[in-house]
Amino acid sequence: MADIYRRAVGDDNIAYCLGSDMRILEVIGPDSFGISEDFVGTDAASDVIPGWTATLVEGGAGDSTVTVSTTSGGHLILTTDNQENDGVNLQMDGEPFELTTGQSLVYFGCKLQVSEATQSDLLVGLCITDTTLLGGMTDGVYFECLDGATDISCVTEKGSSETQDDEEGTLADDTDITFEIYYEPSTVYFLINGVLVSSSTTNIPNTEPLTPSVHFLTGAASAETCTIDWIKAFQVGR
Repeated sequence: MADIYRRAVGDDNIAYCLGSDMRILEVIGPDSFGISEDFVGTDAASDVIPGWTATLVEGGAGDSTVTVSTTSGGHLILTTDNQENDGVNLQMDGEPFELTTGQSLVYFGCKLQVSEATQSDLLVGLCITDTTLLGGMTDGVYFECLDGATDISCVTEKGSSETQDDEEGTLADDTDITFEIYYEPSTVYFLINGVLVSSSTTNIPNTEPLTPSVHFLTGAASAETCTIDWIKAFQVGR
């Protein structure tokens, strides 16, 4: 079992793991809030997840779907229809997170795996509300992997202006990967599988509220899956 450490930020108590204070497990205190979603006991009837909005693209002969696995620990499964660029845009309702100087820290994390890395489009992070994130979203901090390659990019984007670091990680078929974003004024840090891979001080979206977001599309004429183990997001400073 990994060691769990604690530190104080003002009147709030931060729990973190693996010797990195950027990997947040829990935040408790009067000036903090957040979510920790394991998709345990979650109802996904008719592709509806309580508290989340799923936008489906279904150009193929079947359906794009959102389902909850009954396996131990809980998993959310996004399945694309079988035409290129079919898939699921998933966002938590509301936009409660902000990356301004008023926040002591903001954290986002997501553990997932995809069935086919080369022929998938994937975006994971904190973004403005947008039903087509990969199609022209204007503000967010996120990881991105586009079809035809398995290289992962780290992006800060404000008003459609991007700061992008490419080839910071590799997406692989049927392999768990953990994406984490940590913000403290005025820097965004990106971690993959617990390792710090990139940071940015430019094009941080500090004028728009953000929400946990995942956009997953198939990059070929085949149905693919993205299995989400968990999503967490915390903020200290309201």
